[in-house]
Amino acid sequence: MKRKDPATKNQKYLAIFLALTMFLSAFMIYFTATGNNKNDDNDVTTSETGADYVTVQFSQIPGKHVQHDFNSIIDGLEMSPEGVTNAIYVDLQKTEGTPLEAIFGNGQTMNASFSYGADVTKRYGASYADESGFELHQIPEQKIDVPLQNTSTMPYEGYQILDRTNGTYNIWNVVGSPSIIGPIQSVANVISVLEGNATSSSEYDQILSQADPEGSIYQEVVTKTNSTDIPAEQYYMDLKKLDDGSYVQTTIYLNPEPEVDEKIAVYQANSSERGVAYNVTTLGNITKLEISSDFESLYNESALLSI
Repeated sequence: MKRKDPATKNQKYLAIFLALTMFLSAFMIYFTATGNNKNDDNDVTTSETGADYVTVQFSQIPGKHVQHDFNSIIDGLEMSPEGVTNAIYVDLQKTEGTPLEAIFGNGQTMNASFSYGADVTKRYGASYADESGFELHQIPEQKIDVPLQNTSTMPYEGYQILDRTNGTYNIWNVVGSPSIIGPIQSVANVISVLEGNATSSSEYDQILSQADPEGSIYQEVVTKTNSTDIPAEQYYMDLKKLDDGSYVQTTIYLNPEPEVDEKIAVYQANSSERGVAYNVTTLGNITKLEISSDFESLYNESALLSI
């Protein structure tokens, strides 16, 4: 019998996560470098747009810088204008050495994809019903590559919004902890939230009150819309790697459809035969499901539950 290629096997296990990363991949096409020709003498890189880039320390950029906690999806939502239909948070330090690294990448791949000139350790993306969105990136080295010539800036509420591509694309940055990246209007909207001039997202407060996102590799919230086919009004999901190498996935449903509880009951009944542990809690209109096992078994169980 021919042995299955481990790489192919991992791709199969990771297929369930592919749809969840579409938004986080959207901006990458704008920043993938044609070459990684870093010049150590003048610290200049070349981007896909053909423009030279120079590395600038955050401290060299005048005006206000973002300063906000950025340890979970909850922190990201606090910085997001209201109306978020889908949001994802990834701790790229925790993806390293796990099967999820092939999908979400790591700090180095984010650096290459966005032509930052520095590693990204945490990443958050939010999207809206009108197809707008933005991302937040943690850059511990506090430096960023910007176009060498004719870099456009737009002052807004005391911040300097930097043009990332010299006008080639509508992609702009505000530096800080974390940095904001996205279309200029989306970036400005985030600043308005930070300055208290706009309302932050609170749509997920009810389900997040039942979540424990600390230590997660990956977190997601979704609201049911015409374009998001989920079996509940909202859901939250996170994934953690435990000290013994196993994984635990938590899913919290707000007003789940009857089939959700039915499926959980059916598969929980004989889950030990598949090497999966279940912990189910129901509180009013919220169902919380925790399943734990090795990564392969967790993937298979998620496929059975269709979550």
